[in-house]
This record gives sequence, C-alpha cells and structure tokens, in this order.
Amino acid sequence: MPSPLSTKRKAPQPVASAASYHHGDLRNALLREGRRLLEERGAGELSLRECARRVGVSEAAPSRHFEGKEGLLAGIASDGFRELAAQRMAIAAMELSTLEKTREMLLSYVRYAQANKGLFNLMVGPRILETQRHAELVSEGSRSFNLFSEAVVQLAREHGWPSEQLELVAHSAWAMEHGLATLILGDRAPRADRQVDLQQMIDFSIAMLLSAIVAGPKAFAASARPGGSKARSRAAHRPS
Repeated sequence: MPSPLSTKRKAPQPVASAASYHHGDLRNALLREGRRLLEERGAGELSLRECARRVGVSEAAPSRHFEGKEGLLAGIASDGFRELAAQRMAIAAMELSTLEKTREMLLSYVRYAQANKGLFNLMVGPRILETQRHAELVSEGSRSFNLFSEAVVQLAREHGWPSEQLELVAHSAWAMEHGLATLILGDRAPRADRQVDLQQMIDFSIAMLLSAIVAGPKAFAASARPGGSKARSRAAHRPS
C-alpha cells in the first residue's frame, strides 16, 4: 500500500459554466440570441454587447466571429435565407407537376415572411448597407432565389416562353411574391375598408400570376402595351 505521503492530491477540476462553449459554438449561440433580440426589439435595438451578455461571454468575445453589428445582422439574415432555401429544396424534391411546384415555391416565400416578420424584414430590407461585403449572405440569398427561379423558368419553358424572356418571367414572379409578402407584413393588405380574406387574397394573387405564365407569350403579347418600354419612353417625353 502506498504511503499517504507519496499520494499526490489531484487538483480540483474546473466546472464548466453554462456560459462556456465548445470551439465553434459561440458564433451559433450569438446568432440565436441575436435572432431572439431581433424579434423582440427590432434590428435598431439589437447590439453585440447585449448578445454577449445574454450568452454569458465578455463584450469582446463576439468580435472574434463578427465584424461589428452589421456582421452579426448579416449572419442572422444568412441563416434566414438558408432556412428558406432548405424549404425550397424540399419542395424541389417533391413529386409534383411543374405548376404545383412553382405554386409551392411562391407560397413558401409568403409563409416564411408571415412566420418570421422581424427576420424577413432584415433579410430583404435596407438595414444591411453593404450586402456585397458579406459573402455568406450573398451566397445563401442566391441559393434561395435560384431554387425559386429554376421552377418558374421551367414552367415558362413548358408553355412556350422564348429564352430571351425567361429571366423577365422569373423576375416578375419574384416581384409578385415579394410585393405580396411586404404588403401583408406592413398591414397594408388586405385593406381594412374592404372585405377580403387574407388567405384567399394570397391564393388568388399566386393563381393569377401562374395563369399568366401558363397562358403563354401569345396571350401576353395581346395584353402588353404596343411597343413596350419604347412606347412608354415616347409617352414620357411627349409635350403636355
């Protein structure tokens, strides 16, 4: 039996606090808290200092992961686009007709906006001033848009739209879904003085767009302004 004098007493091991994180986890913890603050207070009141306090780290710790407040906001917005893209990837994998797949792509955007008002406003609004400086944000936003655009373009191809108009069709669809989402979030639609059901308005708006794509370029040409943008330009410069 070893002598008690020869037995080395082990130093007490430090107990990990609730605020300690494994390598790589702090960034995600800050993003989660930042998102909570965003929904609670809005982007204007969100601060790195408050996120650090809530997570339980020093005020300097976030600087190892984010370049100031805008870096944190860009990270939160990137997560939003990543979630939206994941929803759209799931739709793309469904065994649906091209028409129904495109309908679901449009609906996913509006539904995501309704479920994540503060986050959606950050994703698409002007709060992040230098979007192109944030590679992750650009990448995730493009991935979500490309999944949506591919469905719209495929539908347009199937109904005879020429290649030079495919991007116009995709951008028109994007403008419709975005306009619909922002009007709803801004409590601008449906109008309070009109008896219009919200869900019916959403379904009707999307169906109108889809019916225009399905009708094809000949139907579009019949209703489009003769001369298109050239005619508008001449009208704008016509003496009054």
